[in-house]
Amino acid sequence: MIKDVIDKLKIAVFPKRCEMCGEIICFDEHLCEDCEALPYIEAPVCLKCGCSKDDCICRKHKRESEYKAVVAPFYYEGSVSRGILNMKMNEMPRLADAQGSAVAKIVKKYYELIDFDFVTFVPMLKLDLSDRGFNQAELLAKAVSKECAIPIKDVLYKKRKTKMQKRQNAKERFANMYNAFDVKENENVSGAKILLIDDVKTTGATLTSASLILKAYGAECVYCAAVAIVK
Repeated sequence: MIKDVIDKLKIAVFPKRCEMCGEIICFDEHLCEDCEALPYIEAPVCLKCGCSKDDCICRKHKRESEYKAVVAPFYYEGSVSRGILNMKMNEMPRLADAQGSAVAKIVKKYYELIDFDFVTFVPMLKLDLSDRGFNQAELLAKAVSKECAIPIKDVLYKKRKTKMQKRQNAKERFANMYNAFDVKENENVSGAKILLIDDVKTTGATLTSASLILKAYGAECVYCAAVAIVK
């Protein structure tokens, strides 16, 4: 009885949160019920879009990507979408550890034969980075770098303001992200096999734009990974 009262007081004053989505949980838990039961994207996976073969609609979209492949552990739905939004919008950067660990697991599974030179991430505009205080893609990349033992390099920068992607259709998203990135001065990516990290892959416009500039500077190939894919 007393223990229950104490536990409720602890939760009220110092709530413990799910490591994946940020929802309040009991003190003896690490994940909420939804995240405990999260299904990974079912194999076999289409490496062009990252979806399960049963969900793949690549034949309906003829647009070519500049990256070799893209993978993610989850679809962008349920507690996964909640966790990504909590990390970015509700100041919960610590969620990147668990989310990045899930990305690392899938990178090891599908890219195990690729000897990456380094992992990098989709950059933010300096002003946006200053406002938020962190780049979620960078935090995810650091977690992947650590678990996969791949060096991390900060090679890209965003050179212009872009519109919010979620308010645009697929064609507009690609136009919006065209020529939005560049390689930092004195960074050499020539001949490199690169793993590029972002939080969510929707149409692939952001990853395509970033991959295009990396290849323009001589990268041998770019493989991508994200926490979630919109199907």
